[in-house]
Amino acid sequence: MTDKQQRVDGLRPLALPRSVRVTIDEAGMPSSVTLAARGGTPLAVAQVDEAWRITEEWWRETPLSRTYYRVIVDSGRPITIFHDDLTTAAGTGLDGGWYEQQY
Repeated sequence: MTDKQQRVDGLRPLALPRSVRVTIDEAGMPSSVTLAARGGTPLAVAQVDEAWRITEEWWRETPLSRTYYRVIVDSGRPITIFHDDLTTAAGTGLDGGWYEQQY
């Protein structure tokens, strides 16, 4: 479901994850984030505040497995990003890449 699509009942999901480009360092931690909304300019990661992993709904046809990072970019702005750890998350619109999660 894209940002513009609505369900039959007229409701639409809020705060859907947005695709981002992430560069990782030798340790596998994010070192820069490129947000489409920022015109494609990479933002340097000054600090990784938190990292956590969720694995949910393993019993369903479409389970979730994500690694989240709360990063602070060089401007001081906090950004929450995640890597979809499944190679394909069928039915979710996610493809195993990196995403920004807005709250």
